[in-house]
Amino acid sequence: MKAFSSLFCCLLLAVSAAGCWVPELPDDTLFSCATDADCAQEGVVCVARAGQSGFCCTPTAEVCNGRDDNCDGKADESFNFLTDSANCGGCGKTCDVETQVCVTGSCKSRGERLCDNGVDDDGDGFVDCADLVDCTNQSCGATCICLDGKRGEAVCGDGLDNDTDSSVDCFDDDCEDKSCGTGCTCRSFRMAETECGDATDNDKDGKTDCADTFDCSGVTCGNGCVCRSGAKAESSCNDGQDNDGDGRTDCLDTDCEGLNQGDGTTCSGGVRVESICTDSVDNDSDTKADCADTDCNGRSCGTGCTCASGLKTEVFCDDNLDNDGDGPLDCADTADCNGRACGTGCTCASGVRAESSCGDGVDNDGDGPLDCADTTDCTGKTCGTGCLCEAGSKKETACADGSDNDGDGNTNCADSDCNGRSCGTGGSTAKCSGGVCK
Repeated sequence: MKAFSSLFCCLLLAVSAAGCWVPELPDDTLFSCATDADCAQEGVVCVARAGQSGFCCTPTAEVCNGRDDNCDGKADESFNFLTDSANCGGCGKTCDVETQVCVTGSCKSRGERLCDNGVDDDGDGFVDCADLVDCTNQSCGATCICLDGKRGEAVCGDGLDNDTDSSVDCFDDDCEDKSCGTGCTCRSFRMAETECGDATDNDKDGKTDCADTFDCSGVTCGNGCVCRSGAKAESSCNDGQDNDGDGRTDCLDTDCEGLNQGDGTTCSGGVRVESICTDSVDNDSDTKADCADTDCNGRSCGTGCTCASGLKTEVFCDDNLDNDGDGPLDCADTADCNGRACGTGCTCASGVRAESSCGDGVDNDGDGPLDCADTTDCTGKTCGTGCLCEAGSKKETACADGSDNDGDGNTNCADSDCNGRSCGTGGSTAKCSGGVCK
């Protein structure tokens, strides 16, 4: 129960634009996953964790909050707690930028107070940004910041070379993963759209929102909306909202066909249908729950149970369990198990286990006699190639194949079982008589 509040957070955030970091998430929760496909909503990914199953997460920009916002399996990795004055030693631990600098995770008094005047103010032999101890992450001008001992770009969407290194905005490696304006982030030396539902061409590539397929495919375009194939698509199909603005709501929108809504329903044929048939809940609000709802026909109603014709049906007939809860179990449940397998070489018949494999040397129905000796079940049944069970024994039936099919040491016409049987091949009418074929 210690993770309940975090799980509730995930329930809300997994279908919204926020990420969720729950390292203690138990393996058996609703949100565990092995692949992205296990997560119900588009745009939600499965984050792997060592020694545990993954968990479903919606990627957003990483902020310093102790969570894995961008769903890469790590929390707050965009941030250097050793040198970041805004997060010195941890998120939100701020140094006074006028008098302090962050050194190895602690706020220390600054010597160099000005990092853009071209003067070695503290006389330590290092000027401005070259003074790593005092000036790292400090301003070297209105749109400049000291990074790694040099001037770095601090504003990445103004079209200016703020650090005077001849590289502008996203073309400057200082700007990687930094904002290049509202709804824009620098990625791999280019502007990338990150707000895909604001009707704005944020990265100025001539394509807006979902039409920007390179950046927005699979990304949320608003509440209950995801970009798919260059257009807005409904992804929340049980909220009564036309989330993609195409005039169709929930399951009436073909975007929703086959989508699991996470509430025990799936859209099918333009309507919500029951998809969880074991929770005793009328998930699709049609006054019928579980197997009583014909939507559940063919679906599992639990271990060894399948819904059929509005009822629970036993399908595991060899586990000693009353899987459909109707009283009789396994073969005794004649309504469901007759004709079904009750194990290897065993089939339910008239309420009891019956031998169905009569040549494997095993008492498959557990009644004592095995194979042909089980006259109740095996008489008239095959006991292998060229062999038939008769009167409790194996009898040779293939009398021209040169094989001792019944294992009595005699082959073909030399086996008395073959008297009167065909011993010829093709169109021959020869039969066994007196131990020979004639």
